Amino acid sequence: MAGAAEFPTSPIHPKGTTILAPRADLDGVGDFPWVMDKSTFHLYSDRALQAVKEHLPDAKVVITLRHPVDLMLSMHQEHNKRLMDYNTPLNEMLEICRSQSFEADVNAPETYSFLRFPRMKEDTIRWTEALGGRVRIVPLSSIATNPLATMNEILTWLEIDTLPDDTPLPKHNERGKLNQSGWARFLRQPPNLLVSLTKILLPTKGLRRAVLDPIRSPGFKPVRAESAQITEEVRAELETAFTEEIEFQENLTKYIDSSLIISP
Repeated sequence: MAGAAEFPTSPIHPKGTTILAPRADLDGVGDFPWVMDKSTFHLYSDRALQAVKEHLPDAKVVITLRHPVDLMLSMHQEHNKRLMDYNTPLNEMLEICRSQSFEADVNAPETYSFLRFPRMKEDTIRWTEALGGRVRIVPLSSIATNPLATMNEILTWLEIDTLPDDTPLPKHNERGKLNQSGWARFLRQPPNLLVSLTKILLPTKGLRRAVLDPIRSPGFKPVRAESAQITEEVRAELETAFTEEIEFQENLTKYIDSSLIISP
């Protein structure tokens, strides 16, 4: 995925935005049978599929499917929680989507992630056709209904020892939004003068990260906030907009070989 973005990855990151390769810490990975790379965007990326197909012959791919309306709402909450320069209310975002007839436009980054990423049908089929048995499809409902059995099916496929029946699998769902208090905003965006002074006193990027990341991290920690709610009428409207995607997920075996679907 590193390089110029093939599509908008958020409302403030349009197509063409440079994606930097992550800082990979591979120390000790030889002790593990697999190294995991997790990204929301890989599914939609031609570059990612090509890289896996041509250069990672041993890689295996897990695609998790979520109800498109829930994914859309979750994406909005995540952007509000993680992006310093995005704070568009849910109702306002939905109104902009209505103005586009709920159709994703690669040249409209303010709505692209909400209208394109919940549409997983085309890309899921594309990955399974390209990689066949190297892919497993996991409906989120499988994880919610029987998380241990779902995990053990994945582990068996990866040829890793399964978890005992009494293994606790805690649920973590960090709802919230960015802390807007003065001290938190200061940590996230310190004054330019202070930034310049820091570069003089700590001349290397690695040194600045080692010293400043622990200090600045509280400014990026979300504060608890309840999710914005939608009415039944709005949910019905969104379900109509995502009709094709909902039908795909409700009838997976019509489109995907059942042997590739993990659904205990």
